[in-house]
Amino acid sequence: MRRISAKYAKPTMMLGRALYDNFGRLIMREGTKLTAQQVANLEEVGVGEVFILDKRVDDVPAWPLITPELEGTAAAALRTVLMKAQAIVSTGKAQMLDIAAVRQSVFEMVQQLFPVAMGEPVIVGCHSQRDYDFVHPVKVASLSLLIGKAAGMGQTELVNLGMAALLQNVGYAAVQQGILDHEGPLTDSEVQIVQRHAAYGAEIVKRYGQVAQETAIIIQQHHERWNGSGYPAKLQGRKICHGARILAITDSVVALVSKRPHRGCILPKEAQEFINAFTGDLGDADFLRPHQAMEFIVAYSGELFDPDLVKIFTRQLPTYPSGLMVKLNTGEIGIVSNPNLEYFARPKVRMCYDNELRDVDKPYDINLASPEHQKKIITEVMEY
Repeated sequence: MRRISAKYAKPTMMLGRALYDNFGRLIMREGTKLTAQQVANLEEVGVGEVFILDKRVDDVPAWPLITPELEGTAAAALRTVLMKAQAIVSTGKAQMLDIAAVRQSVFEMVQQLFPVAMGEPVIVGCHSQRDYDFVHPVKVASLSLLIGKAAGMGQTELVNLGMAALLQNVGYAAVQQGILDHEGPLTDSEVQIVQRHAAYGAEIVKRYGQVAQETAIIIQQHHERWNGSGYPAKLQGRKICHGARILAITDSVVALVSKRPHRGCILPKEAQEFINAFTGDLGDADFLRPHQAMEFIVAYSGELFDPDLVKIFTRQLPTYPSGLMVKLNTGEIGIVSNPNLEYFARPKVRMCYDNELRDVDKPYDINLASPEHQKKIITEVMEY
C-alpha cells in the first residue's frame, strides 16, 4: 500500500485500507474506488491520510498500532467526559465524572500492545478542527503508551499514563471560554490564564474523577520541560515525573503535525520558530510533516525533552513510515518499504523512478542504512 495525504487523493484511486471517521465509524470499505464526491468529502470528515493500492508495493503492510475503531471509541468516551466536566464547572454542582468508558478504552489500548505490538507506530495528527479536543488526546495516548512500554512501564503504570494522556486537557473546562475562543494571538496575561489548565485539570480529576494519584500528577506536569522552561511549576529534569516527561514529547509531536485550532495549541516558542522555518507565518492550516516533527523533538533533546526518552522515541517511531513516497538527493523516487527503525531517517526504499523520472522496469529495494547507499539521503516527501 502507498500512504498519501488526503489532499492528494484523486478519483479512481482504490483504497488499500478502510477509512474511519474520528469516532471509529466506517466511512469507506477497503477496495473502494474513490469518486470525485468522496475525495471532496475527505477533509470535511477529518481524514488526514489515506492508503491506496499500488502494485509496486502490494507486499508492504501499513497497519495501525491501535485500531481506528478503538481510537474512535476512546474519542467518543472522552467527548462525553469533557462535556460533563464543562457542565460541572459552569453550574458549580459537585458531581462525579463517570470515566469508566475512558478507562476501559485505555485498558484495551494497552492490551493491543501486549505481548507484542502488531501494527506499525506512526505520528498522526488531528486534521479536524471541530473534533480536535477529543481526537488530539487519543493520538497522544497511543504514542505515549508505546513509549511508556518501551521505557519499561508495567500495565498498571501504562493505564495511568494513558488516562493522563486522554484527560490532559480537562482543565480547559475551568478556563474562561472567551479567552479560548477568540482568534488571534493571546496577550501575556491570557497566556498565563490558559496555562493554568494543567493545574485545573489535576484538581478536577482528583476531585470528581477518582483517578490514580499518578494520573493527576502527570496531568499537572505534562507541560513542564526538561530545562525548567515549562509550566506551572517550572520543574526541571527528573523532578518532572516519568509520565509527564513522556507526554511532553508525544503531546508536542502530535500538536506539530495537526491542523490546530486556537484552543489548546499553546506550544513552546521554540516550536513556533521551528514551524515557521518550514511553513512561514503560523496560521490555522500550518502544520509539520511527521519527519519534520521528529526533527524538532531530536533538536530539543536535552533542552525541552528528556534525552533518554528521546532516544527511545526515535527507536520506536519511524521517521519515514512504510508506504511513503520519497525523493532522494540523486533525483530518484521510491516508496518506503521498511522504516528501518534501528536507523534514524535511513529506511529501505523501493525504487520506482530513476533520476529522470522514468519508470523503473522492475522496482527494487535499497537500504539507505547500508554502506553502499550511505551517500543517498531523502530530500523530499512526496504526496504528503
